[in-house]
Amino acid sequence: MSGAHRAGGPHGGRARRVRRALVIAGAALAVVAGTSVYAVSESGGCGGSPVALDVAVAPELVPAVARAGDDFNRRERRVGGRCVRVAVRAAGPAGVAALLSGRIPPDAGVRRPDVWVPDSSLWLRTLDDPPETVGGPVARSPLVAAVPRRRADDVAAPTWDGLLRASMPGAGDARSIRLIVADPARTGAGLTALLLVHARLHAAQASFAAFARAAQENMAQDAAGAFKYLAGGGESMLPVLLVPEQSVWAYNRTGPKAPAEAVYPREGTLSLDYPFVLVDPERDQAARLFEGALRTPGARDALRALGFRDTGGAPPPDFRSAAGVRAQRPAELAAPTSEEVREVAQGWARLALGSRMLSVIDVSGSMAAKVPGTDLTRLQAIAQASQQGLALQPDGTELGQWVFSTRMDGRRDWRETVPIGPLGERIGSATRRQRVLGTLTSLRPKPDGDTGLYDTLLAAVAFMRRTHKPEMINTVLVFTDGRNDDPDGPSLDEAIARLRDGSDPRRPVQIIVIGFGPEVDTGELKRLADATRGSVYTADRPSDILRIFGEATARRLCAPDC
Repeated sequence: MSGAHRAGGPHGGRARRVRRALVIAGAALAVVAGTSVYAVSESGGCGGSPVALDVAVAPELVPAVARAGDDFNRRERRVGGRCVRVAVRAAGPAGVAALLSGRIPPDAGVRRPDVWVPDSSLWLRTLDDPPETVGGPVARSPLVAAVPRRRADDVAAPTWDGLLRASMPGAGDARSIRLIVADPARTGAGLTALLLVHARLHAAQASFAAFARAAQENMAQDAAGAFKYLAGGGESMLPVLLVPEQSVWAYNRTGPKAPAEAVYPREGTLSLDYPFVLVDPERDQAARLFEGALRTPGARDALRALGFRDTGGAPPPDFRSAAGVRAQRPAELAAPTSEEVREVAQGWARLALGSRMLSVIDVSGSMAAKVPGTDLTRLQAIAQASQQGLALQPDGTELGQWVFSTRMDGRRDWRETVPIGPLGERIGSATRRQRVLGTLTSLRPKPDGDTGLYDTLLAAVAFMRRTHKPEMINTVLVFTDGRNDDPDGPSLDEAIARLRDGSDPRRPVQIIVIGFGPEVDTGELKRLADATRGSVYTADRPSDILRIFGEATARRLCAPDC
């Protein structure tokens, strides 16, 4: 606590109780607001009206910065004859960044600081008008690949490229690594990992989309939470945590049953750099005084005692003997540009949105035709590829299934086979995922059925618009092998006009069509998809369909403008 609290007296206890109540109330508000906010360094008696300096700091830095704040307050530094009083609090960087960007209103529960020390300068590169950074980094911690110590030999002399190849979905038996990241929307560690991965994949959107989808299923709220994945015993895939070096040091100091080993890939890495950011220019002089206090030997030693490297990359003294980390500074990769940071952050935000899909499958008579070079019918090939694609979807994905031809339900050209909802939700004695899989294996073409494509598409899009969920990507996914041949339905121009007339930018629904076989009329399908800013893909082999699933997911990086 601040040195100002050493004084006793009848009012000291009451003041402490009031401050304690305020701290508790602030913590409760922080839970509601989704950020960590705690008063950890407070102002004291300096005479007159002090210059208050509110300093919001990445939580892992708080002990050292609060100590520097206490020392600063005791020294009674002045600006214009008035004492400067530093109050240090922990604040999640994402909440402050959202406030400064205007993405959340000032009254949303995140307090605007005078000074901000986030975990990474990457947050500043997400802002259109970033505030000024004073001096260089306060501390550094390179991103490493942490593994269970008992299995560290499994990744001897690793590279980022090798780790990514071994972890990518679709690698089949070669997929031997499970990458775990901290939430990129909440942490600099996660955002740094995402940028490193994106750069190593050479911005190949399909691969990045596949990585992002897998990362969402193995994601921790923060770097400290990622270490729970090390507790598993004999799992076949090796858990590899993309976390800051400091978090490995801090975790191992707790004496865990499954200690971690930091692995340093040969290409080098990116670091969390903890910049000192002046948010309120009116506090410029006071802020610069405190910034100088954080550069003193005592403040640097306090930061290194928490497991951080200094601004030049020198390690804490105990790194030479501490297990799990190494003293040698890893090579630093080129820092990403503001454009790269925004592209990747926005891409993640789109991919992180939940998927809500209505799968609409053609079961007309032509779907009984054999696929050249296989023993499968077209419908069997689509069902088989759909089963593989379904395995890549998390339980939170909402999926429904219709089949269509002509006169499937009275005069109606479509029939619902599985109602839409989360794949992990139970429907009777089975989950929705199990119901969809069972339906796919039992699909049969309607021998005398034509292709009632337009009627079905209009009904499917209308349903998804009517039940639209704004927190999810809403899509109609159509599998067909031909063109509309229902004489009782609307014309192509009528269908397109109705799709456009019913469009609502607040309730967007895209059509994605996968055409399978030589009779597909891509021109017709493209006009239908374009009416919803959707897309059309064609496939000749079952393997093409699985590839298309990845490409369709990657389109979410640019939706709805692509």
